[in-house]
Amino acid sequence: MKNEKRELLPDVLRGFAILLVVLGHCIQEGSGARYSAESLYFYDKLYQWIYSFHMPLFMMVSGYLSWNSVKRAQTKRDRWQLLKRRAVALLAPIFLWTLVDCVRTMIIHAINGMEQPQNLIFWYVNRALNNLWFLWAVFWCFLVVYIVHYYCRDSIVLYVLGFLAMFVIPDGLGLGAYKYMMPFFIVAFYGRGLMEKHGDKMSEKPKLWWILLCGICFGGLFVLFDENSMIYLSGYKLIGKDVLRQLGIDLYRALIGFAGSIFFVMLWKYIVCTLHDAEGNVVLRVLALLGRESMGIYILSGYVLIFGVRRLTFITEPSYSIHLIEMIVITAVALIGSLGLGRIPGLRKMIGK
Repeated sequence: MKNEKRELLPDVLRGFAILLVVLGHCIQEGSGARYSAESLYFYDKLYQWIYSFHMPLFMMVSGYLSWNSVKRAQTKRDRWQLLKRRAVALLAPIFLWTLVDCVRTMIIHAINGMEQPQNLIFWYVNRALNNLWFLWAVFWCFLVVYIVHYYCRDSIVLYVLGFLAMFVIPDGLGLGAYKYMMPFFIVAFYGRGLMEKHGDKMSEKPKLWWILLCGICFGGLFVLFDENSMIYLSGYKLIGKDVLRQLGIDLYRALIGFAGSIFFVMLWKYIVCTLHDAEGNVVLRVLALLGRESMGIYILSGYVLIFGVRRLTFITEPSYSIHLIEMIVITAVALIGSLGLGRIPGLRKMIGK
């Protein structure tokens, strides 16, 4: 298994998605203090376009890649080792970076003569539960399919009941975003299994008409996208809300997430399959590298934004040309940092390695 060739497309897709993550954060944090403080980015059309599909795309790639890991773990020991590896890879960065943040905050409080938090353990745990939400989302999604696959025989009934339960489960502590991500992970996870069963291969070039159709569907759905479509603003649960309106938002959000993700999967798959020497193409090689280091970039880019772009920005509204430059610089800095930490045995776990 160690000599098995690594698939190029999933890394390319993650590389493309992490660029969108950084660009979205640049719009959010690099457009001036007022713009960020008043959350005006929720009304920005480019920001809305990015957030309509980029995290669902990331989650679908995670689900797709998880299939092989789960499939290979046949014995009880292998299964527990798999769960342990995935938990360490996803949760260690959260708790380690939260520890860094807490220590930094306490030092600042001490220097400025400010009162320290009373219950340090509660304070730390609470911050950890709200930190790096996407890593939490991947962990919970993986844990769900892990349990249902190994112990419940991939019960469709259980998945349906779980899906219905998500509409009444509270949205606090990031649960709204986790519930929103769950269908994308599950569909991609079992989709990978169906592909193997029917002999479909990622190396098969998709038809242009299929890509065009997906693009038209995505574009048509995006016309309806507004700030209320953001999971951060409208949440997920139905209780205490206009049920039909909220249900429409939840279903629409899932539909456009799938449409956008599938469109870009097909588009990048077509590009990779068309190029005879795809692995030698500079653009694809760069995207694949970004994809392999996407967790480190996701984590470190946030710090560059907070301590760099947010403090140094000189504009008071979005400037896409400036944000593109910021995206390139921030991604490069975060990539270098991720590669550097990945070479240090004691610090590798901070970026999930």
